[in-house]
Amino acid sequence: MTRTAALLAGVAMALGLAASSGAAQAANLISDGDFSSPNTFGGWGLFNFPQVGGWVNNNGDALEIGASGIYGLACQSAGCQNLEVDANTFDNDSQTVNGLVVGQTYQLSWDYGGRTSGGPSAMDVWFGGQYLTTNGGSVGVWTHNAFTVTATSTSETLIFQGLDLGGAPSYGNEVTNVSLTGGVPEPASWALMIGGFGLAGAALRRRRALTVA
Repeated sequence: MTRTAALLAGVAMALGLAASSGAAQAANLISDGDFSSPNTFGGWGLFNFPQVGGWVNNNGDALEIGASGIYGLACQSAGCQNLEVDANTFDNDSQTVNGLVVGQTYQLSWDYGGRTSGGPSAMDVWFGGQYLTTNGGSVGVWTHNAFTVTATSTSETLIFQGLDLGGAPSYGNEVTNVSLTGGVPEPASWALMIGGFGLAGAALRRRRALTVA
């Protein structure tokens, strides 16, 4: 193998490693983010297990999961199901994500919908102890939310906290398609790509110079 071919092979390897790193980061770190489990078969249910698909209720209530059409919303996920944060009261539902890299940025997103009955509703959203936003309104339609968050610990908790706005305590705050994925490629990946391109350029310039001479 010539030196130029070896260098180009190194570039290909660097790009491959960077691509594989990006693919790994693209995996959703949220368990059951579309609330497809358990399957409610077009209905809804209150689940009192300590944990449902990685989700936990923190105020002694149940987790309510149901078909989106029941709440006056279109099918938005593969299983057409969602979490209703206000199950029997203004609930606090969460999931703790492990295996994060401290200082790494991540892309957090979810779809929020307001129920078409039950009066006004809203919820606060927190990640890693940091307040992100308040969702409300969006009655009968889904609104997409997206944030860039930074891990300050290897484990961070995402919280959906229902708020009392005078509406029925057991109606409102629909959530689905919750996703947390790795954000910006790690510095090592960028270094591989930049170094690879630099080697390729140097090899091509050297080859051109030898051809001219």
